[in-house]
Amino acid sequence: MRNMLKFGLQTLFLLLVLLGAGTIYSIIQSQTYGRLINYVGIVRGATQRLVKMELAGQPRDVLVVYLDDILHELLTGDGPYGLIHPSDQEYEKNLSRLNVLWGKLKEDIRAVRKDKTASGVLLADSEAYFELANKTVFSAEAYADRQISLLLQLILIMALFLLLTWLFILWAYSKKMLLLEHLSKNLSDMTDRDALTGAYNLERFKREARELIRADETARYAVVYMDFADFKYINDVFGYEYGNAILREYTRIIQNELGDKEIFGRVSADNFVILRRYEEKMEVMARQRSIDAMITDFMSRSQNKQTVPVCCGICCIEDAPGDLVIENLLDRANFARKTVKNGVHANYAFYNESIRDKLLEEKAIVSQMQEALNDKEFVVYYQPKVGLSSGAIACAEALVRWKKADGRVIAPDKFIPIFEKNRLISALDQYVFETVCRFLRRRLDQGQPVLPISVNISRLQFFREDFVATYAGIKDRYRIPDGLLELEFTESIAFDNLAFLADIVNQLKRQGFFCSIDDFGKGYSSLSLLKSLPIDTLKIDRLFFLDSDDKEKDAILVESIVGLVRKLNIRTVAEGIESQEQVAFLKSINCDLVQGYVFFRPMPEQEYEAAIEREREREPLIQV
Repeated sequence: MRNMLKFGLQTLFLLLVLLGAGTIYSIIQSQTYGRLINYVGIVRGATQRLVKMELAGQPRDVLVVYLDDILHELLTGDGPYGLIHPSDQEYEKNLSRLNVLWGKLKEDIRAVRKDKTASGVLLADSEAYFELANKTVFSAEAYADRQISLLLQLILIMALFLLLTWLFILWAYSKKMLLLEHLSKNLSDMTDRDALTGAYNLERFKREARELIRADETARYAVVYMDFADFKYINDVFGYEYGNAILREYTRIIQNELGDKEIFGRVSADNFVILRRYEEKMEVMARQRSIDAMITDFMSRSQNKQTVPVCCGICCIEDAPGDLVIENLLDRANFARKTVKNGVHANYAFYNESIRDKLLEEKAIVSQMQEALNDKEFVVYYQPKVGLSSGAIACAEALVRWKKADGRVIAPDKFIPIFEKNRLISALDQYVFETVCRFLRRRLDQGQPVLPISVNISRLQFFREDFVATYAGIKDRYRIPDGLLELEFTESIAFDNLAFLADIVNQLKRQGFFCSIDDFGKGYSSLSLLKSLPIDTLKIDRLFFLDSDDKEKDAILVESIVGLVRKLNIRTVAEGIESQEQVAFLKSINCDLVQGYVFFRPMPEQEYEAAIEREREREPLIQV
């Protein structure tokens, strides 16, 4: 196609050049037609004057020579006057006869000069010459008219070709622009799509969704936000290739099911969003159930035969009156999805007033977070850990509470996830850590006994480039002796990057910190990971100690974990212990420390100090 356009343009250009050259030549030639007619007219008029003067006895040989020159040039096209010799039969015949008659007139003039009585013949021949000269002028004019007519036709043809050329160029340009527009649209579409699944990315989804909602604000739309309940398990256990295959298949199923004026996109990882049209709300859930049943069937038919459920949050525009901002609708649908993942609903949840209240509460917390940090509204509580061998408080964990100016206390599970979401958790981590260092420094300066204290490290804090330097700097600024500070990391960090965690732990230990893994067993823990991590303490998650139908199996697992970890010279802490029966079991399997309501709840600083003082005056909490 491109070669054809190029050849067509070259051909039209060549034809235009040829037509243009012919037109220019014809225009130049047309200028000579007037001169030709003029000089033929001169021959006619000058000859009549010559005859009159000869008859009057006034010879004019100069005029004879002048007429000879003109006639010669008219006949041959060769001479000083720039006359052409047209190829016209009628003109050439008249001009030839005129030249013969001119020769006769010259003989008559010579005769009259010798004998005045011969003037009658000269007069008669001059009349005949005049008539023939008239015919010659008319034939020259007719020839000129025909040539000018041809020139006009040529100009019209050239104008037509010029028009065709411009039309062709315009057509070719338009076609090229359409092609470029198509390529640009395809390129834009490619950049707006997720590389793995081919679904729209979040930004493209939001643009398309805005247009659809704006185009028909009376239509009933719902934003559906979904992800898999524990997709990390799929990736960790069966590999990313299988996980990616699930995501691609899920995308294919959704795209095949999409209706008119609906849009679908991938947010990130295993998170997807759909803008749905509906008549009745339950249609949205029914369609989503059908989709999820197909992906579940796909997983169950795979070689692994392992399935994970889909969690779905739905926000109907009618349930968010007056708010058509797609970002807000996505937030609401996502918030509803989180209630599913937190176990409040079974797989599917519509955004409603109760969820709205939670969202408003979250937004209120967000609006107050920075100010609360600045005003030091966060209070550090301490929960002692009791040594099973000594029966006494051995150390403590620092926990944070948000105490408002009006006395209200906001629980950690209310604000910590919001701090993490808004990337303020690092500032809170450092605030707690520095408060602990200040507390230890005060007791050391007062000569009071101190016990090691552990503080939690969030994922965001851990992955900061200056994490180790910042914490070591605070420790040094308060001159805290080595061995009094322990940093707790969640087991999920180990799964993200085991080698990186091991390197960070080694750096921290060189700075005098103890390190521990928190919530062990909450996810898909692997005991084999512990041989690669130079940690000091392993905290066994409270899930192992909750009432369940598998208490015997839980006990076997805990005993195995404690026994293996002791061989690696790692201390064990059992979290969430609430009964003496659990304490007795843990003591029997040689667990090192217990932490829970059975002995102490988290307490403010002054109460913790009082508890330490009481330790000196009473019997051990556990009979040793």
